[in-house]
Amino acid sequence: MKVLMIAPTPFFADRGCHTQIYEEIKALQKFGHEIILCTYGLGRDVPEIKIVRTINFFWYHKLSAGPSYSKILLLPFMILTTIRTVLKFKPDIIHGHLHEGAIIARICKLFFPKKKYIFDMQGSLTGESLQHGFIEQGSIFHKSFIWFEKRIVNWFFVITQSESMLKELETAGVPEKRRRNVKDGVDTDNFCPLPFNEEIAEKYKIDKNRPRVLFMGLLEQYQGADVMFETFKYVSEIMTDIQFIVIGFPNIEKYKEICKDYGIEGKVKFLGRVDYNILPQYLSLADIAIAPKIAITEGDGKIYNYMAMGMVTVAFDRSVSREILGDTGLFAEFGNAKSMAERIIWAVNHPDECKEIGKKARERAVHNLSWDAVGRRIDEVYRILGV
Repeated sequence: MKVLMIAPTPFFADRGCHTQIYEEIKALQKFGHEIILCTYGLGRDVPEIKIVRTINFFWYHKLSAGPSYSKILLLPFMILTTIRTVLKFKPDIIHGHLHEGAIIARICKLFFPKKKYIFDMQGSLTGESLQHGFIEQGSIFHKSFIWFEKRIVNWFFVITQSESMLKELETAGVPEKRRRNVKDGVDTDNFCPLPFNEEIAEKYKIDKNRPRVLFMGLLEQYQGADVMFETFKYVSEIMTDIQFIVIGFPNIEKYKEICKDYGIEGKVKFLGRVDYNILPQYLSLADIAIAPKIAITEGDGKIYNYMAMGMVTVAFDRSVSREILGDTGLFAEFGNAKSMAERIIWAVNHPDECKEIGKKARERAVHNLSWDAVGRRIDEVYRILGV
């Protein structure tokens, strides 16, 4: 069937939300679906994905996640681009990613009421807005966002990626027949155990003979970055030869300054933004990975990649992280930098045990967390809609 996806985001920018959309499309194409993606003018084209973009405005250059007033200004252009594409492409299903995508889909329904619609929810609009400081806790805007989000999730069939978010939908009054956890996934062919990449290590002066801990993701406070660098400080006090490899953006200069304040600037290697297609080569630089996310119900795509690579993951004890990792992770007290430091130190001191945990994580990823399985679940939802 023909599917029009709406992604009000600068696709593709090598971050979690975008990789999920990209991999969903690839998985659904295997089931014979023809897919076009409507997105912002800003972003990078990727192979095998048909993309229709809005105008690329010179004043919009935000690649990182989170709400902004600029996105509100872009909304009318996304709506017009989507409506034009519906008229030309004539899709069977309109699949909106993120809450803004659901809003655009809702407007499309006014013009195309016979189409089938689905909302692909990756997290809480209200929660994310609070974490970014876009609204204040307890304010009238906070209450308005809660009310509006409850309306949004009750417009269409909703798919999400964790049991925690599924429970949030239940609390918001979404009936069981209109909500489904399709889970998240990983390409276990591309992300697989690889030998240590000497070339990349030499480029960034990474010593293979010293213990190494790796992070991949957005360098934002709400993603747990502040706590992570505090963790690095505590680990460094015990293990003077430790190295920390940080893959991600934005705010690199901010966190370099924090590392200087902590006296660990010589131990932290900032690799910046890395192309998703060559990411496995970079993940080969360490056997221990860290997942410091502090948002309670949000998914955490990086963990899937860590697992597929056979790495041992140290994560905060969140229900979502436990759902992904099962018994293949090392869990620290939620939000506690010292607790996470203790788990990292244990991992460094127990390489044999960690190697076995990494093997189990890889097996779990291969058997339970493939994108083909995710595609199958979304395909089932499409068929439930009666197309």
